[in-house]
This record gives sequence, C-alpha cells and structure tokens, in this order.
Amino acid sequence: MANLKLVADAMFTNKVNWKDLPDEEKETSFFVFNRYFAKKYPELSQLLNLKSIDKLAAMDLWYYYFRNKPYPQWLWSKTETKDKSDISEKDFKLLQEKLKLKDLDLQYLIDNHLVIIKEELKYFKNLEKQ
Repeated sequence: MANLKLVADAMFTNKVNWKDLPDEEKETSFFVFNRYFAKKYPELSQLLNLKSIDKLAAMDLWYYYFRNKPYPQWLWSKTETKDKSDISEKDFKLLQEKLKLKDLDLQYLIDNHLVIIKEELKYFKNLEKQ
C-alpha cells in the first residue's frame, strides 16, 4: 500500500523530495490521487483515466501541474453535503420532468450549477403561468 502522506508531502510541501520518492510509491498512489483530483479537475483526470496508462508518468504530470500551486486545501476534506432546501420538492419534480433527468443527475446540477438551475426553474414556471 502506498504511503499517501509521503507522496502528498513530496508533491505539494517539499517539492524537492519528488525526485527521491520511490517509483513504487508514485505508481501505487496514482489511482487515489487521480480520483481525488477529479473533484476539481475532472477533464484532466479523465485524460489520465486509462487502464493502460503509465502510472509513473501520470503522477509526474500531476506533479508538474501542481508545481507552482500551493497545497490544495480541498484535497483531503470531506465533501459538504448540500441540502436541496433551496429548491422545494415540487420544484425538484418539475425540473426532473421538464429536463428528463434522474434524481442523481439533477441533484448534481443543483449542487454544482445552482444559478443555472434556478434560471431554468423560473423559465418553466413562467411557461406554466401562460
């Protein structure tokens, strides 16, 4: 099992230690780091999400991407649970019907693109009034 703290410290805190970090540590920690980086960088993470990828090279790519960036505070934090209290159950069902989305898909959009969803909700409500 990879020592994730050792890899994270070399990647973000003591960057000069990256070259001395054993290749096995980098390779075995690739999946975990790529998964965590997918939270903020889904497009980049998806590019590296191949079964046949060279995990050592992929970790080096992440290292160079974060080379001039500070330690990401969001990396190990738990995700915040956002309630859908901003949107009532009735409105949720309306959006689900009009947008033809599953519960999880609509909840994802509410959590990540609330402004757009509220605009759509306003639009659909205006249509119903007419």
